[in-house]
Amino acid sequence: QVLGDRNGDITHLGERECSVQRRFQKLVEIAPAPALTESLRRQIFDAAMRLAKSAQYTNLGTFEFLVDTSTQPRQPFVFIEANARLQVEHTVTEAVTGVDLVQAQIRLAGGDTLYDLGLNKAQAITPHGYAIQARVSMESISAGGEVVPTAGTLLAYEMPSGPGIRTDGFGYAGYKTSSSFDALLVKVIGHAADSHPAAAATRILRALSELRIEGVSTNIDLLRNIIKHPDFLTGGAHTRWFDEQIA
Repeated sequence: QVLGDRNGDITHLGERECSVQRRFQKLVEIAPAPALTESLRRQIFDAAMRLAKSAQYTNLGTFEFLVDTSTQPRQPFVFIEANARLQVEHTVTEAVTGVDLVQAQIRLAGGDTLYDLGLNKAQAITPHGYAIQARVSMESISAGGEVVPTAGTLLAYEMPSGPGIRTDGFGYAGYKTSSSFDALLVKVIGHAADSHPAAAATRILRALSELRIEGVSTNIDLLRNIIKHPDFLTGGAHTRWFDEQIA
C-alpha cells in the first residue's frame, strides 16, 4: 500500500496477501503476509518505493507483485501492476496500521502532505497484529464448483460485533437486491494484536458464524472453510490454490 504527496515524498503501509482468488477475483485477504521472510518483504517494499518514486506517484496506490515459491527461483518476485485507486481489501491495512485510507486519499488529493498526515518517513508505521477480510457475496455453488450469482429479498440481515470485528456493507430485512450489480454484500474483517494470525482467524470465524443473512444464498460456509484450511495461515495458498481445492 503506497502513498505519495505533491512534494514527491513516498511512503508505504506494508503489504497484503491476496492469493486466495477465483477467476482473478479475491475472496479472502490478510495483512501482513504470514509467509514472507523479512528479507523478501524488505526487497518488495524497496521495489515498490523505487517504482512509485520514479513515476512521481501521488495519492494512494497498490503495487502488486507475484512471489515465486519454487525451491530455487531465478527471481524471487516480479512486478505485476500498479492499481491507482483504493482497493476493496484496504480494510485489513487500516486494521493493522490504524490509518484511515479513505480519509488519507481525500486529504492527499486536497493538497496535504505525508507530513501533514503523520506518515512521513521519519514516522514509519509498523503493522500491529494481523487482520483478515472475507468477502461475503450472494451466490450459490454447485457440486462441480460452478458459481451462480443470486438475488432476492433479504429476510434477515444481522451483523456480528465484538472486539476486533468490523463489517462494511449495506442491507436490512426487506431490502430487494438485484443481479444487475456486483454480488458482494458485506466485507467482514477480523483483527487481533497477536504475533500469529491464528487469533485473527479465530475472531473472523466467530464473526462469520454469527453473521445472519436470510433470503438469498451466500458463500459464508465457503469462506469459513477457506480460513480453516491449514494452507491459509501457513502460506500454502497460491493464485491457483482455490481452483485446486474447490472440492
